[in-house]
Amino acid sequence: MEKFINVQLFIFDFDKTIADLQINWTQVKEKIRKILKTNHTLTPLIPSIEELVIDSELKKRVYKVIDKEEMKVVKKLKVDEDVVKLFKELKRRGYKLVLATLQGHKPTIEALNKLNIYEYFDLVISRDEKKTREEQIKMALKMMRVKPSQAIIVADKLMDMSVAKKLGCMSMAITDKPNVNGDFKATNIKEILKILEVK
Repeated sequence: MEKFINVQLFIFDFDKTIADLQINWTQVKEKIRKILKTNHTLTPLIPSIEELVIDSELKKRVYKVIDKEEMKVVKKLKVDEDVVKLFKELKRRGYKLVLATLQGHKPTIEALNKLNIYEYFDLVISRDEKKTREEQIKMALKMMRVKPSQAIIVADKLMDMSVAKKLGCMSMAITDKPNVNGDFKATNIKEILKILEVK
């Protein structure tokens, strides 16, 4: 596709983009509120924790709670051969692949291994490395030595589309929500190869 000629790097979000972790965030936030003794909405979660919690030991304790919940759901993930084929084909075509997720590092690596796709990623950036999507994308561009105009962000949230635009990257929204749109849109990442084939 004409627009993809300059693309060298795909930066993927994980939850609701590659797989649905099905975490009950309402319950997770309730547990964290009890630890922090607060009524804060904790939305968005990671920036709220970073803003509220100064004590490093307390912060570690909070992130351990999230890691534990993430590990529980990761264990239930099943391999989707079509998703494996997608990443295998993207690598075959010479694209660099980065995962940028606000999940923890350990659950993320576990999830990628469970899905049989870990080997296809050149770099994995979790919340343990960078706490915001913008910082994650900047890190990915720097480490992969790719210009923003040569990267495409593949994710499910409006926030990701906004960050992509701000940084000068292309974007692809993986969602059926009418208000979330990128330069491209699909309901499932499996459609990426079809989009690449359109002339």
